[in-house]
Amino acid sequence: MNPESHGQQQLWQRWRRRTTWRAVVVWASFGVLVWLAHPSVLSFCVGLVLIGLGEFVRLWAAGHLQKNEQLTTTGPYAYVKNPLYVGSLLIMTGFGLMARSYWLLAFGLVVFAAYYAPYKKRREGDRLRERFGQPWIDYDTAVPDYLPRLSPYPQRGTARWRSWLVSDNSEYGMAVGIAVGVLLVGIRWWLLPP
Repeated sequence: MNPESHGQQQLWQRWRRRTTWRAVVVWASFGVLVWLAHPSVLSFCVGLVLIGLGEFVRLWAAGHLQKNEQLTTTGPYAYVKNPLYVGSLLIMTGFGLMARSYWLLAFGLVVFAAYYAPYKKRREGDRLRERFGQPWIDYDTAVPDYLPRLSPYPQRGTARWRSWLVSDNSEYGMAVGIAVGVLLVGIRWWLLPP
């Protein structure tokens, strides 16, 4: 087999595995958001601050997360159980405000609260309880899901933030995608007035 076609085949298989109906809905919703965007200077700036804060939280969390290897209780995980989701919520809210697409933002928040968060809590909670046992149960009891604690989790670990974990957790790609998203909303605003 030609190495080039083998590489292309592997890339296609990886893309197909990552392309779920949820991803299609997210990308389609984002396309609608960009198309309907009509930001003001204020909405663009407020949205940009929330998007930046959300991606900062995600980068901080991704640099601590060692999926399935250890119970992560350091960095933002010492304050909130789901910092990646908190970051995503900030990013989603930022894009909704930036584009002044309030109905799409409301739809995203409802889907997150009514479907995604309960589904993930049940699925991930069961998996983490099975994998880590009592340490997970103690952590789950002490650390809130989405609203951070004021003080860090007392039994938190000592691991430091590591850039290679950010890469392993595919967060650099997310950061690039977010930057492209901001650029697209900006282009829509400047070149194609609503």
